[in-house]
Amino acid sequence: MKQKNRVMGLMLVAGATGVFTQWAQASTDVGSCPWSAKGCLIASPPVLDIGNDTRDNLLRLLGEKKAFVLPVLPDTIDAVHSRNYYFAPHLSEWYDQIQDQGAPEPSVAELPVSGQARQLGVDVGLLEQFREQNNGLEDRHVSNSLGSVEQFYRALLAEPSLTPEQRHSLALARLKVNGSAEGQAEITALAFPENSAAGEFRLYLLAANQFYSADYPAATAAFSALSKTQQPWLAETAGYMLMRTSLNRSSANANGMYGDFDVKNIDKSAATEALTQAQSYLQKWPKGQYAESARGMQRRINWYLEDWDDLAQESEQALQQAGSIGALISLVAEIDNKLLSKDMTRNDAYFLNAPAAPLLTFTQTLRLMRSSKCDGKAPCVDQAYLEQIKPIFDQARQLPLWHYLTLLLAEQKQDYATVLSAIKPAESLPERDILAFSNQALYGEVLMDQKNWDAARQHWLHLLTLAKEKAQQQMLQAMLAATLVKSGHPEQIFAADSQVTNLRYRSLVLKTLATPDLLRQQVKEGASKEEKSIALHTLLMKDLIAGRYGDWLQHKKLTRDLIQPRVDSSFSDVDLTVFDWSGEKAEPGYHCAPLEQIVSTLNARADDARALNCLGEFFRITRAKVDSLPDEDGTLALGSSVGEGSGGTPNRQAYYLQVIQNSRAEPEDKSFALYRAVMCYAPSGFNDCGGQEAEPATRKAWFNRLKSDYRGGPWAQRLKYYW
Repeated sequence: MKQKNRVMGLMLVAGATGVFTQWAQASTDVGSCPWSAKGCLIASPPVLDIGNDTRDNLLRLLGEKKAFVLPVLPDTIDAVHSRNYYFAPHLSEWYDQIQDQGAPEPSVAELPVSGQARQLGVDVGLLEQFREQNNGLEDRHVSNSLGSVEQFYRALLAEPSLTPEQRHSLALARLKVNGSAEGQAEITALAFPENSAAGEFRLYLLAANQFYSADYPAATAAFSALSKTQQPWLAETAGYMLMRTSLNRSSANANGMYGDFDVKNIDKSAATEALTQAQSYLQKWPKGQYAESARGMQRRINWYLEDWDDLAQESEQALQQAGSIGALISLVAEIDNKLLSKDMTRNDAYFLNAPAAPLLTFTQTLRLMRSSKCDGKAPCVDQAYLEQIKPIFDQARQLPLWHYLTLLLAEQKQDYATVLSAIKPAESLPERDILAFSNQALYGEVLMDQKNWDAARQHWLHLLTLAKEKAQQQMLQAMLAATLVKSGHPEQIFAADSQVTNLRYRSLVLKTLATPDLLRQQVKEGASKEEKSIALHTLLMKDLIAGRYGDWLQHKKLTRDLIQPRVDSSFSDVDLTVFDWSGEKAEPGYHCAPLEQIVSTLNARADDARALNCLGEFFRITRAKVDSLPDEDGTLALGSSVGEGSGGTPNRQAYYLQVIQNSRAEPEDKSFALYRAVMCYAPSGFNDCGGQEAEPATRKAWFNRLKSDYRGGPWAQRLKYYW
């Protein structure tokens, strides 16, 4: 999907066309950790933006209103020494959480139900067997857990009319509830007086077993009778189970042969019954023990009924009532799957907007604004569309959100004057006001759209003096760095008083845009040992690739006095020890000296055949290059501003061609160069050595020359094909 003007790291700055990353296309987990999983952090920048993951927008907006601690990058990250503060998925944090989740499940003896079991004369070992038999079951069976056993046992202990013997028999019978015919027979065999509490508890167990066996008509009849009893726990639980029974009956045929769920196959009449029963339960027990579950079930029922307006309204209410960040995250994930992104997950019609759901309408409108195509599936968001949805925001007293949408639209239409006249540069930034910060960010982006670089630079610098949150500061640094790059002054990022201190941003610019003079400066004056190492690695690599062999020998001496960062996966791309290559693992049968000796030879004789071949071996074995890829993700507008850079990718093919064309080269060296030149295309047929692609006819000529001029040599014998 392409779009103009927005620059929040997902598109090019200043009106150029950019491409969204996959994770920002909509609310999906492609290329990311599973959204809402523990350790899966918010990947989007701290603004409300068209390019953000829809769920991130919604979570930031709601989490701020409730003053929740959001799953964002920790403030403890030292962005001066670490390149780990950036706005994109952080898979390593998620993997670390997964590895830490190996805590064993608490034993049955540690659970409250074990104490109840002892009071009821039930062996705890039976509870362990029950958990083992029901562990991992799905669909309606998930509720048949020790938690529900605990509720039943508590009700038995609280009912004064039961005898100890009746409690004991019923407690044992509860462990037989699993939907089986054997369980039904054992429960039926219980003999209790008619019209007694014991008889009603027995009827409940029969109904529960029928529910788990999918005998929904029989379960409905039993729960309906129990809902009229005077026993409080049975009456409330039966009322709740009536809803669950109708709900499960409605979806009995909704799964396809491969287990794929299709809401269009729902029995709508059964779902309507479930909705009536849920409303009845909540009316009678608004604060009952199943009230929260019933409200959640209402959302599921409205999803089944495809009543999107009611689902949106109930979802927004649930979001507003979420009592913890965990509950909020779960709700956002649920709502996104069933409503906001239903067009993606089930090829359904788009959800657009709904009365009494301004926050969902707002975040969905941001998503709709990613595309300017009017293809009939979703409307183009234009001024007429915004006017159509304005009453939703007006009635909810959320007009500032609507006004922000109009400004985003103005920027898309390149109506920059409207944006600049509507937003006043801030004199202060209130804490926990993402809309205020988003407006200020939009103002700066429009200045960049206009290529008003000096004004944009001053704006970002001013905001940096106001921003109190680390995420805001790091985002502003990225925008400031992008402005300096686009205005042709990347060196200002490294000035002594620079406000761009994020190592990831600085590393990206060093690798792609820094001149040799700037690299030498940062080797000596870098803000950290990590930055100095990055600058020196880049300098040495570009010296080597450009053939500045004398410079390389001088710069190599700098590694002796430089304190390098600990070499781990986060700095493996700039490991200076690569330049200590000893010649090991070169092609067997072809001897290579250590790299420093190779470079010394080339400094004296730039066409030395053996040294050129061995320089190629260095690059082939180590795969060394200036690699900007580890720094690109999550750098917002900066990433698209620097481009691909230049001079950082070796061209081994050029070394081999130079040797092949050298009339003074020794046969061993020339034959090896021919061998290696052909092998550049093995086995894919594409050049893996750098430089221009050689035509198949050229590769064939190399092959034939090797086979004819150096017949019987080791390299001619080893080469079987040309590609």
